[in-house]
Amino acid sequence: MIARRGGLGGGRGQRSARVLRALPLVWLAVGGLVPFPGRCDNWHGSVRSKLQVDNRYTLQNAHVFGELWGQGFYDDSREDLHGAMEFVTRTGYQPDGGGVAGLYQAFVEKGFDSLNTRVKLGRFQRTDNLGLYLVDGGAVAYAADDNGWSFDAYAGHPSRYDHVISVEGKFVGGLEGRAQWTPDWGWGSDGPSLGRIDVRGGYQYFWRDLSQRAFGYSPYTGDGGNGSGTVNPGMLIGDTGLQGAVAGSYSAYGGSKPWGSSLQRLYFATTGAGRLGLWRNSDYELGVLGTYRADRDAFENIRLNGQLDLTNDVRVRGSCEYFQPRDPILTFREKFYSAYALGEQTLARTRIQHEPVKGFNYYVGGLASSRKGYDGYGGELGANYVFNPNFGLIGEFDYMSLGPESASSFYVSSTHTVNSRLQMRVNTALRFEDKILYGFNRAVGAEIEAFYMLRNNLVLNVAGSYVWYTRILDEYLGAVQVIYYFDNFKPKGM
Repeated sequence: MIARRGGLGGGRGQRSARVLRALPLVWLAVGGLVPFPGRCDNWHGSVRSKLQVDNRYTLQNAHVFGELWGQGFYDDSREDLHGAMEFVTRTGYQPDGGGVAGLYQAFVEKGFDSLNTRVKLGRFQRTDNLGLYLVDGGAVAYAADDNGWSFDAYAGHPSRYDHVISVEGKFVGGLEGRAQWTPDWGWGSDGPSLGRIDVRGGYQYFWRDLSQRAFGYSPYTGDGGNGSGTVNPGMLIGDTGLQGAVAGSYSAYGGSKPWGSSLQRLYFATTGAGRLGLWRNSDYELGVLGTYRADRDAFENIRLNGQLDLTNDVRVRGSCEYFQPRDPILTFREKFYSAYALGEQTLARTRIQHEPVKGFNYYVGGLASSRKGYDGYGGELGANYVFNPNFGLIGEFDYMSLGPESASSFYVSSTHTVNSRLQMRVNTALRFEDKILYGFNRAVGAEIEAFYMLRNNLVLNVAGSYVWYTRILDEYLGAVQVIYYFDNFKPKGM
């Protein structure tokens, strides 16, 4: 989508005063990265300007805002020195029509080959169990030469610019390790074998302010807290006690929730792959991953998955997972996916996929779900056809019945590269649902996005979507964006 990080829908700004205090340190850190003649370095970046109208957050009146996003990156391969600076300004974004401005990223990264170590300092982006967020601090990463293991550590002050759920706390820190082995274990020339093992695990500590409240006057700024009925998304992250809350609604807590002072997570993931050996082309892969909340003595999510090749062109997949989605703002696709729902749930699924010819594959699957005290079942089928490198088509159908509720969805998506300058993507969907809350509802949706290259460094991006409902308010979005790319690339050795 044309919005930067997180799709169309803008972001959540930091206070300008805090940003201005950080500017001198940023310029001091990045000032040494200006390219000089004779150095093996280059810089590149882009400037994006966007105008957007959107009612997905208010669900009533249109919300109109403008955004300017600039980014610049520096790389010196000879010295293994890298840097980045990104800024964002928005106007009309807050409910009172005010604007925000600030630095999104500003960091310096240096590699030390003799120590197999990389160090990063400044404001940088992270993606993990807490979501997509920023850290004002540092990170160090170590990777062994030959034995396939590595680890990294990070610590700093977490913050958030974008619009949906993430962190807003006082401190975040963690340690993560990864390892890979290729043991090539086997039982006879035609027996089962294990050729690869991947392991990842880590610990994360997050500290938040006890004075923070779950609800404020605005889902964009998080200010207020006087029970106006809107959710401050920054407060919801990592707390499974606030179930089913969406922007513009209250929960059972009546406007605020007592928060613990810290959150501690242990997470792990293990994957094994090899060959079953009972027939030709019997490759398999098995995996398990999960997150354990040490401060609650309970699993937050856990997933078991596997796949097995029956022939060269037939594959079976299966999974079983316990999870709780935290993002109340669904993408266009998620709105029409019957198995997706907010709140605690378990979901088991199996799927068989067949690719009879190159460029065309189809699948048939079934699923079982347990949610809110109800057990349910469903099915899905779909096909993907790539007519040529410039045109592809996807069609899907899924059905879900859960207790007294049911839903079925049809979804068609296509991507077409018209010529060297124009690319288009079109999504259409139809959904029928019967819910306890509002009865029978029909939804019809359409989404279109186009990229047109005005010049080799100037791109026009236009996008829009509309979803018509019979029982609830319609949703719509429209945006136009112009992207300017610049660079100062110099080949190696110059």
